[in-house]
Amino acid sequence: MNRPLSARLALLFAGIALTVSLAQAEMRTWTSSDGKTLEADFAGTVGAGSAAMVKLKMTDGSIINYPVAKLSEADRLFVKGNLPTDPAALAGEIDKLVLNKLKESYYGLRDELAALPGKTDLSNAEKSKRKEEIEREMQMCVPNETTSDNQFLRRIYLDVAGRIPTFDESEAFLNNRSATKRSDLINELLDSPAFAMRMYNYYSDLFRIRDGVVMMGNGDLRADPYIEYIKESIRGDKPYDEMVTELLTATGQLWEEPAAGYILADSGMRLCNLSNTFTVLMGTEITCAQCHDHPFEEVYQMDFFKMASFMGETETRLRGNQAMGGSMMMMANADTESEVERLSKLLKDAGKLRENETIDNNLRQWLGTRRIGVNDDGTNAVELPHDYKYDDGEPNMKVKPAAYFGDVVDVDQYESPREAFASWVASPSNPRFTINVVNRFWKLAFGLAQIEPVHNIPGHLDGQAQNYELLMFLEEMMKDLDYSVKDFFRVIYNTAAYQREAETLSPTLTQVDKGTYHFPGPILRRMTAEQIWDSLVALTTANPEAVTRSGWQQYKEWMNTDTTQLKTAEEVVAFKEAWREIGNLTNYNGKPVTRDDYIDGEQMFRASELRQPMPAGHFLRMFGQSDKQLIENQFTAGSSPQVMALLNGTITNKVLTSPDAYLIKEIAQGRGSKRDNIDKIFLSVLTRYPSSEEKSMAQSGMRARTDRGMSDQQKLEVEADAIGNVIWALVNTREFLFVQ
Repeated sequence: MNRPLSARLALLFAGIALTVSLAQAEMRTWTSSDGKTLEADFAGTVGAGSAAMVKLKMTDGSIINYPVAKLSEADRLFVKGNLPTDPAALAGEIDKLVLNKLKESYYGLRDELAALPGKTDLSNAEKSKRKEEIEREMQMCVPNETTSDNQFLRRIYLDVAGRIPTFDESEAFLNNRSATKRSDLINELLDSPAFAMRMYNYYSDLFRIRDGVVMMGNGDLRADPYIEYIKESIRGDKPYDEMVTELLTATGQLWEEPAAGYILADSGMRLCNLSNTFTVLMGTEITCAQCHDHPFEEVYQMDFFKMASFMGETETRLRGNQAMGGSMMMMANADTESEVERLSKLLKDAGKLRENETIDNNLRQWLGTRRIGVNDDGTNAVELPHDYKYDDGEPNMKVKPAAYFGDVVDVDQYESPREAFASWVASPSNPRFTINVVNRFWKLAFGLAQIEPVHNIPGHLDGQAQNYELLMFLEEMMKDLDYSVKDFFRVIYNTAAYQREAETLSPTLTQVDKGTYHFPGPILRRMTAEQIWDSLVALTTANPEAVTRSGWQQYKEWMNTDTTQLKTAEEVVAFKEAWREIGNLTNYNGKPVTRDDYIDGEQMFRASELRQPMPAGHFLRMFGQSDKQLIENQFTAGSSPQVMALLNGTITNKVLTSPDAYLIKEIAQGRGSKRDNIDKIFLSVLTRYPSSEEKSMAQSGMRARTDRGMSDQQKLEVEADAIGNVIWALVNTREFLFVQ
């Protein structure tokens, strides 16, 4: 039942109570950042994060609150140990900022509405239109109700685990009577394998991680080391700034230094890599400046090439002994082509090649990837274009590395310009690095960023962000959390703002552009392709995270094989077969996955463990999986092919309703009554129990028509088909497809 508007307004105007941490009073001299001093007792702190205040007890007994951010560095360190850093305290500060902005906007709109009739510069039609807009926006300035346990459960699983909860997971949470069960579940999911799979899907779209690695190039460079590196970084909660630094500075071959995959994705295209890096890591679009001064931002063509010069010494093709992987066994393979010819002759003489073939092209391609790797050769290859027309440089002129905003970079302090660039990019003092990541992560949780579009953060944030004070708080919070991704999301998911019901009134383009949507709740949004697929995996398999892909060590061993020791055709064939086994899927028990683990011939395993991306025409691609060629290239818009896939496609009509699908087997072979089974289906698919009307309709759909002449297998198939009808119907609802 919805809370009355008056009660919701009361919540808005009441605000959030301040979190107070009292400490033993201590008289001391306090110094402000501008050098002023004051004698006062330390009486504790109020607030958290960048908005924190220190409570100073004056000699007359009065207490004043002074911003911690305005204290001297020594005093800030003194206070820091007494500041609340637990997720609840930080979440409370975020909620206060959100509610204050909603309140401010509500009153502003109310005043504008009252003044509207007297506006002389608007026609009656314009007044009427604006009145509708104001009234709509005022509705969106009232905080939504708190989610029910069922709504929260489904949302948190989709956002953190990347899939809907299973029946057992749902039942365990809903039956839990602990007052901290929501925060406990958040902690549990953030530390689960499912979170690594979910975040990998996000990073793979952002960083364009794909099998083959190299853009439009050699598809035979295995991505497994790079994929495992990203997943392990997520599992181990590697600080985000540290991961970014490794991505930008990794040197060597992919199977030895997997973080090199980031630069190798744009192999041979250093200018494109620079543009992509700014877009991904700093939310700044500078591509235009590659050809001319940017028409809308203060970035000039000279700035672009100065930035590009940081990577001017970086190459992605190794020469000479660089291509030997650091292994003495590889010394004889410097001439790859000669080695390929020798191995091919062994195969040819043994009749292992086609009659008209003399070279095994697979071996040529696979061994040829030994020449791919990241290194710095000491020579800056970047120069101004031949048609450079501005008066600050000459065509074809060499330029020195320099940053056009943020701190001045002293390249001489670093081993290479690339290391200097990485240090500048991932620095807390970089005005766009931290803002970019918290802006993107806020969008991941709420469906809309503080600044849209996320790839084009303006130079001046005030007036551009939905909530400037909140964005500043998030930035400082991320720094205080030492760029822990898990801790950041732990705070966000514990906020009352996140745990409110979804906003069903979609923000208008004007609201997004002007920054006037202030998050009465996360916006209602459709699942991503991976969330839909992984939720179907949860309905068809007993353990959705059981099957994983790993191949880094296999690949490393294969690439470091001394092929000169292969003397027979049989050894060469075995060598080729070993390549094809790299990265095969394995089950939770470490055994390789076979077709027996498939459901009706389909690989129902988490999207993060499958081919990156899946082939065109696959369910994942049809529902918006990125092709990994462009940054954040996934989509969630609906289409006719999607409708047909849900209504008539193999996944929903054959796999989901197969007698071998986990949920159907559980119900068909279980001991519960038909009514109990309907409860189980609804809780499994929609994370809620059915209404009496829904239960009655589902009972009709589950009537299985069997006769005495049927075998047990035939009866099971008929019953499974009847159960599948109900599951199919629920999966085809909007309730299933949307994150509420």
